[in-house]
Amino acid sequence: MRQFISFSFVLFLTFSSAQVIADTTGIDYPSAWECDQSKFYWYCEVLHEEQQEQSSESTVMQQDEAVSKLEKLQKELKGKRALAIVNPTPENISAYIALQNQSMEMASLFSDVWRRVIWQSPQLNYELKHPINNAALNVRKQLTKAAQLSTLQEIGRDWGIFFFFRSDCPYCHIMAQTLTLMSAEHGLTVIPVSLDGGGLPQFPKPRTDNGLATKLGVNEVPFMVLGNVRDQRLIPIGSGVISSQEMVERMYTLTATRPGETY
Repeated sequence: MRQFISFSFVLFLTFSSAQVIADTTGIDYPSAWECDQSKFYWYCEVLHEEQQEQSSESTVMQQDEAVSKLEKLQKELKGKRALAIVNPTPENISAYIALQNQSMEMASLFSDVWRRVIWQSPQLNYELKHPINNAALNVRKQLTKAAQLSTLQEIGRDWGIFFFFRSDCPYCHIMAQTLTLMSAEHGLTVIPVSLDGGGLPQFPKPRTDNGLATKLGVNEVPFMVLGNVRDQRLIPIGSGVISSQEMVERMYTLTATRPGETY
C-alpha cells in the first residue's frame, strides 16, 4: 500500500513539474505537436497544403494509369477480335471470348456500382429532374402543362406574335388557321405582316412590312416572332407549319426557361 501511494505521489510530482515548465516558458499553446489553426505560419498548415498537392498528384497518376490500362485492354480486345475473324481457329476464338468475357465482367461491375451510387446519392440522380418512370412522367407532364398555361397568360399581357407571310403561300394559309385558334383560345395577339401586300382569309387587312422582316432576316414564310410591347424584345419562334401545342411549348421554353433546364 505504501509503495502504491509513493508511486502515485511521484506521478503527481512529474505532471505538476511539467505543467510548471509549460507555464513558465512563455509557450502559448498546449503542445508543440498540436496544430493551432490560428497561427498563419504554423507548420501544420504547410503540411496540409502539401498533403493536398500530393493527393491531387496521386489522383492524376491514378487516372493516367487507368486510361493506359483501358486503352491497352481495348487494343488487345480489338486485336484478338480481328485475329479471330481473319483466322477463326478454335484457339483464336477462345482467346477472344475469354477476353470479351473479362471486359463484360468489368462493365457489369461498373454498372452495378454506378446504380448503387445513384440510389444513395440524390444529388447525382439525373432522373429526379428528367424522370423515365411512367408515373413520374405523367406528373411531370401535368406540371409542365400548368407552367405552360401560366406562361401563356403572361405572354398574352406583354407579348404579341408577329406572323410573317405571303398571300400565295399555301403553308401560310394553314398556319393562319392555327394562329387564329390560338388567339381565340388563349387571348394571344397576332400581328399579321404581309411580305407581298396581299392578305389571307383570317387576316384580310394585314400590315405591310416596314423593314422588320429584313432586320430579322426573314427569307422563308410562314415565320413567327414573339414581340414584347414593353421592352421591344423580339424572339423568333420558328418557321413553317407548327401545331398549336408545339407553339405553346416553344413560347414557354423561349420565355420562361433557361437552356438545358427542361431538355
